[in-house]
Amino acid sequence: MLKGRPGAYDAPSIHTDEVETLPGGATLLALNRSTVVEAAEIRHDGGTFWGVQYHPEIGLDEVTGALRRQADDLIESGLARNRREVEEQADLVEALHREPGRRDLAWRLGLDDQVADEGNRQVEIANFIEALSIPVRNARR
Repeated sequence: MLKGRPGAYDAPSIHTDEVETLPGGATLLALNRSTVVEAAEIRHDGGTFWGVQYHPEIGLDEVTGALRRQADDLIESGLARNRREVEEQADLVEALHREPGRRDLAWRLGLDDQVADEGNRQVEIANFIEALSIPVRNARR
């Protein structure tokens, strides 16, 4: 699932619900200082399940919306002191969405190309699609 990711990487992580304990047969693939399980692989009955709690599927414009919607929670958790700070952060993320090549914005936000570049941000999705096994009929002529 993480093929192509560096050993440490940034990813959009906007959630308040989280998995705290993995079931037997699971392998922890990613974590961060605030979430015990960010990515895992679970093998069961011959199948493999990949799951992430971060959001490779969302764009930076959606991160902007989430910041604004969750402003009160961000303030309460100490990540921002007031709504103005949340708005300023959201404005920077929105600007990076519009111009993903702007290294100055990525630097100000503390983000690398694992988030700023859409292809890098969505590597788990590409890996999932690549890993799909689609039966093919062996046609004889």
